Amino acid sequence: MNISELSRLSGLNTPTIRYYEQIKLLPKAKRKANGYREYSDTDLQQLLLIKQAQQAGFSLAEIKSLLPGNMTIWNHDKLIESLNQKVSEIEALEKKLAENKQNLITLIQAINDKPDEISCEENAQRLFKVYFPDAN
Repeated sequence: MNISELSRLSGLNTPTIRYYEQIKLLPKAKRKANGYREYSDTDLQQLLLIKQAQQAGFSLAEIKSLLPGNMTIWNHDKLIESLNQKVSEIEALEKKLAENKQNLITLIQAINDKPDEISCEENAQRLFKVYFPDAN
């Protein structure tokens, strides 16, 4: 298949595919007699794997270290270790995001529950003293 077809099937644009070749994330494409790149189904599978790994939060450097030069040979232990590490990172991020969400909800409630007799500016100062007592 040519690069246009590979682009269409993988959902990646042609400059990205060329870049992945350049940084050796994707093997260098074979060339036809006319000089056009020729890609295989294995190249498509590798691009789809790269795309999915990026969606899971892996950087290109991490993906490059995980992908074998030959797609038929995998380092099982390294792969499992890296995947487990990424799951741990995602869980830590989920925890941090949940904490941030709760902090924002609490702040919204505190702002909305201001006493009627004070202005928004006075309420902001009141809340600042409550949330940051050491800053005063």
